[in-house]
Amino acid sequence: MEKESLADFRNELEIELKDNILAWWMKYTPDQEHGGFHGQINHNNEVVKGAGKGAVLNARILWTFSAAYRAFPDPDYLATADRAYRYILDHFLDREFGGIYWELDEKGVVLSSRKQIYALGFTIY
Repeated sequence: MEKESLADFRNELEIELKDNILAWWMKYTPDQEHGGFHGQINHNNEVVKGAGKGAVLNARILWTFSAAYRAFPDPDYLATADRAYRYILDHFLDREFGGIYWELDEKGVVLSSRKQIYALGFTIY
């Protein structure tokens, strides 16, 4: 019986991850107009206009969807990871001095060129 309970629990967690958590991120956060992902979504699942895009959020999206794809090879997870990867390389990466910019505006223009170790760490990870 314990084995069944553990298997049931695993199935519940997998359903929660796939159908609610990952599905929500894929549905609401991609910025179809400016690329990458929206910097902020409110409690009504509406984009907060003008919110900046942070390096940590984008790096976490990359890691999460890469890991999800490895565990559950869904091409949508790979596409989401690739979207994050491309956006980081194309907008967050400082090609002149190296490192990752801390924050961009909603259009991908650098708001804060600070190189925070926290963002660098997540990007490397």
